[in-house]
Amino acid sequence: MTDFHRIALIGAGGMGSFHARTLARIPNAQVALIADPFGDNAANLAAELGAEATLDPLAAAVSDDVEAVVIASPDETHAELTLAAMAAGKRVLCEKPLATTIEDAQAVVDAEVAHGSRVVQLGFMREYDLPHRQVVEAIADDAPLHLIRSLHRNTNADARTDLGVVGQSIVHDLHSIRFISGSEITAVTGYATRRGDGSLLHVVLMCELDGGGHGMVEFDDDGFAYEVMVDVTIGNSTISTAGPVRATERRDAGVTQTIGRDWFGWFADAYRVQDDAWVRSLSDAVASGPSTWDGLAAQIVVGSALESLDGGGRVEVTLPDRPALYA
Repeated sequence: MTDFHRIALIGAGGMGSFHARTLARIPNAQVALIADPFGDNAANLAAELGAEATLDPLAAAVSDDVEAVVIASPDETHAELTLAAMAAGKRVLCEKPLATTIEDAQAVVDAEVAHGSRVVQLGFMREYDLPHRQVVEAIADDAPLHLIRSLHRNTNADARTDLGVVGQSIVHDLHSIRFISGSEITAVTGYATRRGDGSLLHVVLMCELDGGGHGMVEFDDDGFAYEVMVDVTIGNSTISTAGPVRATERRDAGVTQTIGRDWFGWFADAYRVQDDAWVRSLSDAVASGPSTWDGLAAQIVVGSALESLDGGGRVEVTLPDRPALYA
């Protein structure tokens, strides 16, 4: 591969536009092609960045004019577009989730294993978030891990499906537990408070880890602000992330902390570091960062969590054997 990389972007909505503008600031990356089937999204973004535009995402995924593809289209298209790009010899940065079903996620892993080398990086951007990285670095290898607690407040006033809540939002926390602990989740027990229409509002997931200890996700879908924090209890120590610098006011008497409702603002730097790392990896023989295996493992845990939240109590998580490619 050359040191100058021509990239296709699929999906010109909010997430895709952020990726495109981030990539445009990286000296050895060029967003050459932008695809979006709806309205003027692709045309307007392409005009801004000096790229070509198309309404055909699949054509962009296999275009001979690019060597790499960023997939920021709707979740249900991720697996199909990733498979197409892989088959066309492209390197891929795919937004999470890898797929919306376990079967589709497994198909992507199987295709990459058959290819014989990693070509896909998955967009679990918290691995590139400085506070999360500092927590990982602070964990002592020889101290027993007791609990990883991930607190995640969102600001969705509108109801979502259970899959939307768990598969789009909580999936980040499940991956955080996996990459911080270095363990797989072996069982999950879910507790929920639902809105009047039956949709998920507050979720608590207790996760059992194969390396010992537990993970705990606390999620609020309609909080006063967007906020993500992680606490790790290890040995007799507690290690906690700090959030972005923000103004602080009293939370009582109807006055709340000035945190904000923008998840882009919270993780903007993590996305920039992620995209820069991905572009740099294009000069290497294989992909780095979160893998399709991480996407499959997270999707299987999502399935177990949904079963538990639907009244299943404690539900075991059964992963297939981890291929050597992802050792």
